[in-house]
Amino acid sequence: MTATRDRDELVAWLADRIDGYATAVIAGGDGSLGVAYNVASGRTDVTLGYIPAGFGNATSHLLRLPREPEAIAEVLAAGDARPVDLVEVDGRLALFAGAGWDALVAARYAADGARRLPGWAMAVARSAPDLWRRPLVEVRADGWLVHRGPIELVVVGTTPFYGRGLQVNPGARPDAGRARLRVYPGPAHRFLIEAGRWVFRLSPRARPVDASTVEIHSLDERGLPLQADGDAVGVRRRWSFAIRPQAVRLIGRWG
Repeated sequence: MTATRDRDELVAWLADRIDGYATAVIAGGDGSLGVAYNVASGRTDVTLGYIPAGFGNATSHLLRLPREPEAIAEVLAAGDARPVDLVEVDGRLALFAGAGWDALVAARYAADGARRLPGWAMAVARSAPDLWRRPLVEVRADGWLVHRGPIELVVVGTTPFYGRGLQVNPGARPDAGRARLRVYPGPAHRFLIEAGRWVFRLSPRARPVDASTVEIHSLDERGLPLQADGDAVGVRRRWSFAIRPQAVRLIGRWG
């Protein structure tokens, strides 16, 4: 076992131990499981299992994991594993990534010690004024211009879900061979209406775009914050995403 908030430390720890195992079960949040994606990718003999023990646990909704520990153990023991497509950004593999407002929330949540619901609520409150400071960006999918203008959020992923089961990107699939992109342009009041639709799992107004590659470029000299699997990645003026088909194998209740 190890307990750390340092991603590089966890990558090194897991990479030193994963060889020789057929299954690696990760207990933690989406970010911890994201570390395992990057270690296990390319190792066709390793299957990943997940025990959701973070705050968001978005992946538990994709895998349809039960809440009871005994039931989760039964799912892991059954070992129904499927290959899963991931998105690569900045050399990092993830199920979902977001540029814009949600990345600001993720960075502030982590900086304040990731204190679960109170910490998340505080990060959202501190980030609320930023909803009225939308960055100006250009978004391209497979080279085609998708959006040019202000945004609140751009999400790219192979899962419909964000943390707590919010359905931010409906129709995204981990077996489609393409990522699903959605641009939420705002302004703030429209974005808040869209967020309400996520909670109730209603289709958002933002239209979906399926693509193998996505590029986001800032047009107003400001850097764009990015999160991947709920972890803050950094701030840059340009981000590029590419699909990695069947990158890892995940155990779930696939049905």
